[in-house]
Amino acid sequence: MYNLHMQQPGIGGEVVPHQDNSFLYTEPRSCTGLWLALEDATITNGCLWAIPGSHKKRSLHSREIFLIFLRVTYLSDGLVRRFIRDDNGVHFDHPSPSYIRHDFVPIEVKAGSLVVIHGDLVHQSFQNMSSKSRHAFSLHAVETDRCTWTSDNWIRRKEEPEPLYVS
Repeated sequence: MYNLHMQQPGIGGEVVPHQDNSFLYTEPRSCTGLWLALEDATITNGCLWAIPGSHKKRSLHSREIFLIFLRVTYLSDGLVRRFIRDDNGVHFDHPSPSYIRHDFVPIEVKAGSLVVIHGDLVHQSFQNMSSKSRHAFSLHAVETDRCTWTSDNWIRRKEEPEPLYVS
C-alpha cells in the first residue's frame, strides 16, 4: 500500500495517532512503513511525530490503568487496536486510546530522508501551519513468507501472494 502525502501550506490536515499494524495486520505482525520526505519536514509544516518505544512491550502506567478492562490482551505488546472487516462492516475492534501530547517527539528530516517505521510505533502528524508545503511518499510492506494475512483484515485478498523469495 502506498500514499502520496501532500500537506499544503496552512491547510494540510493532520493525521491522528495510529499504528500501521492496525491497518495491515499479519500473524505474526510484519508491517514496515517507509516514509520518504520529498520536501523538508519540520514542526511547522507538519512533520511526523512518534512516541519513542511505543512499538515495544508496554508497561502499565497510571494513565493507562483505565485501559485494563478494554484491552488486557493488548497491553502485553505494542499493538493497541485493529481495523477489521466483519459482519458489522469495517471498524476498529477497540476505541482509540487517549495519548498524551508531550509523549510524542518530532521527527524533523530534510528532503530525501527515508524514515523507517515499525508497524507498532504510535505516530502522527499535525496540520501544516507554515507557508511551505510538506510532501512525502509512504510505502507499507508486509511479509508473505511465514506470515498469514488474517481473514478479518479490512483489505481482502482474492488470492494469497507468492513470496518474492523464500528464506
